[in-house]
Amino acid sequence: MTFSKVTAIFDELKLQDVEQALVRHKIKGYTLHPVRGKGRYFDSFNSSGLVKHIQMEIFTVGKRAGEIGEIIAEAAYSNTDSEGLVAVEPVSEMRWIHDRRLATAEDFEN
Repeated sequence: MTFSKVTAIFDELKLQDVEQALVRHKIKGYTLHPVRGKGRYFDSFNSSGLVKHIQMEIFTVGKRAGEIGEIIAEAAYSNTDSEGLVAVEPVSEMRWIHDRRLATAEDFEN
């Protein structure tokens, strides 16, 4: 079984839209991190020029990763420059800490 990690970085103002879209598509688990950085857009109102965004990570079975990326991109879209990005990476192994066993595809079924 192949697993993937979907990483999305997007405007923090779109977080509620993204979360609601994930719930509609029965995607249950994700991790959020506040991040700051510089892309194409430069925040001239901020002395450092850094933009505040959210980084979301979702682990899933490989076959769902592309679909999840599209859901996030659609929900986070606001037609502005430097909105963020979505990346999908392969994951060679996942292990649950609570019982120390390897994750299986069944763990990610709805």
